[in-house]
Amino acid sequence: MITNKFTIDGMTCESCVEKVTEKIKSISKVQTANVDLKEKKAVIVSENGINLDLIKAEFKDLPKYKISEFDSAAVHQPFVKGSKLKTYKPLILIFTYIILTTLSYQLYQREFHFHLFMNHIMAGFFIGLSFFKFLDLKSFAESFSGYDPIAKNVSLYGSAYPFIEFALGLMFISGVGLNIANTVTIIVLSATTFGVIRQLRRKVKIQCACAGSGFNLPLSSVTVFENVIMIFMAMYGLMSVFSN
Repeated sequence: MITNKFTIDGMTCESCVEKVTEKIKSISKVQTANVDLKEKKAVIVSENGINLDLIKAEFKDLPKYKISEFDSAAVHQPFVKGSKLKTYKPLILIFTYIILTTLSYQLYQREFHFHLFMNHIMAGFFIGLSFFKFLDLKSFAESFSGYDPIAKNVSLYGSAYPFIEFALGLMFISGVGLNIANTVTIIVLSATTFGVIRQLRRKVKIQCACAGSGFNLPLSSVTVFENVIMIFMAMYGLMSVFSN
C-alpha cells in the first residue's frame, strides 16, 4: 500500500469534506481517504499510489476544489489569523456603504423617518449581500448548508436563498408587502441564527456564507449579531403596523 498526501483548497465546511472524501474514494484501488478541513489536506492510501494528474482529472467536474502537492512546511488554515478589523473588513465596507447611502436619502428628505430608515437599511442589506452570493451560487449553497438548518435539509433552499434575499430587498425599498417581508425576514434569519449558534457552540470552524463564498469570513458571533439586529428591525416593523 502506498500513502499520498495532497493539499485541497476550496473546502469551507464539513459538507465539502464529505463531498471530497466521497470523490476520492470513487477512484479505483483507493483503500482509505482521510480529509482534514483545518489543514486542507487529503491523506490517501491506495494499492499503486495516486499521482497529482490522476486526482486532478477526477476533480475536473468540481472546479471549486484546487488540488496540489501537500507541503508539510506550510501551515494550511481555513482562515487567516489577524485582527478582527482586517478579518471583517469586507463586511465593514459593505455596511458602511449601506448606511451612508441610506443616510444620504434621509438628508435629501430633510426629515428623519426612523421606520423608512430601517426599511432602507434592510433593503441594502438584502440586495447588497445577495449580489455577492449570485457571483458563485453553487459554492454559496454548499457553504450555507453547512450551518443553516433549512438549507441542510432542503437541497434547493440554499440555491433559492439569494433570490429570496433580493426579493425581500425590493419589497423593503419599495414599501410593497412589508408585512410579508418582515415576517419572512424573521423566519429565515431566525433559522440561520439558530444554525450559527449551534455550530459556534460545537466550536466548528467553517466559512460564513453571508457575503457569498468570495470572502474568507469565519462563522462567528458577528454573524449572530448582524442577524439579531435584522430580526429586531423586522419585529419593530411588524409592531409598527399593528400599533397604528
